Amino acid sequence: MASGEDGPRSCVVCGDRATGYHFHALTCEGCKGFFRRTVNKSIGLTCPFAGSCKVNKAQRRHCPACRLQKCLDAGMKKETSCSSVHPSPAPAHPSPRTAPAHALRGGQHLHGTASHQVHQ
Repeated sequence: MASGEDGPRSCVVCGDRATGYHFHALTCEGCKGFFRRTVNKSIGLTCPFAGSCKVNKAQRRHCPACRLQKCLDAGMKKETSCSSVHPSPAPAHPSPRTAPAHALRGGQHLHGTASHQVHQ
């Protein structure tokens, strides 16, 4: 009687305890978040040591370029980082609803409308 889980499984990128399949690869939460953030930023990463860095649980933060390359080599796919997989968060301020007629009489303004124009 074999269950689907034979014990803890390891992240294919860093070797930490895997929490499931993320972006088509068995990874830990750390590598899942790293991959999502890195792909969304679309920045070019380069390794100062010609791509020879060791990526493991203890050293996975030392070289983002090598970690990203190991993610891609492990089969993580950028295409699944779209909004259909990770929905965008709700806006911080919900859109103002139609104010009752008595709230707009006498030149009164809705609170908070001018404060959004101060940001640089």
